[in-house]
Order: sequence, then C-alpha cells, then structure tokens
Amino acid sequence: MSILTALSNLNWLAVVVCWIAHVAISLAWYQPIFFGKAWVKLSGREMKPATQWIPAGFLAHLVCIIALAVIIDLADAKTILEGAALGVLVSIGFIGAILGGELVWEKIPFQLFLIRLGDQVLTLGFAGAILAIWK
Repeated sequence: MSILTALSNLNWLAVVVCWIAHVAISLAWYQPIFFGKAWVKLSGREMKPATQWIPAGFLAHLVCIIALAVIIDLADAKTILEGAALGVLVSIGFIGAILGGELVWEKIPFQLFLIRLGDQVLTLGFAGAILAIWK
C-alpha cells in the first residue's frame, strides 16, 4: 500500500479529534498543577509562548497526527493496544531520539527531557489508540 493510498484511507474526523486531543492534553500537561512549574524551573524560561509561532505549533501537531494515522494504517493496527503501542513507538523512537540530541548538544536537564518525552508518549499513545479503532 502506498502512502497516498493510506492518506486516502484515513478517517479525517478521527484525525481532527486526535489533533484537538493532542493539543489539549499537551496544554494541560504543561499547566502548573502538572509539569508547568517544573518545566519553568528546568528550562529557565517563562510560561509565555512566542505567539507568532502558535499557528505553526498547531500545524506541527496536525502533521504529527496525520503521520501517525498513516503509520497505523500501513501497519494495519486495529486494536487499542496496537494503536497505542505504535503511538508510543513513534514518540520514543522518533521524538525521543530528537530530544536525546538536546540532552547531548544543548545539555538540557534529564528531567526536562522526561517531561517533554512524557507529553509525547501520553498524547501519541492516546491518539494511536483512537486512530486504530476509529477507522
């Protein structure tokens, strides 16, 4: 099956729902009640986003969910467990590897690495579960 075929097979309503969930869960993840205070302390930054980049951030979340949906379709994942496993695999295998580079080159604290990776494992695992069963 080609990528174009996989794209045409997608349930775009499921993609949009997962995209919104991905953004909402990530926003909640970085609230002070969860990991926001730790993120501020470890990153040395304030919790003030660069507002001019918010549209690009939303688009990046969408691209990530579409890519995951294609991977799930190509892998023919059909169960919650299969979809969640693929979401976790993508988050650790791709995003975790990129974040690992930040550990080495930007010398970010390991706890900050875990906070950022944890967000992706949760959101992509959840999205993968939904995308696998809602075809």
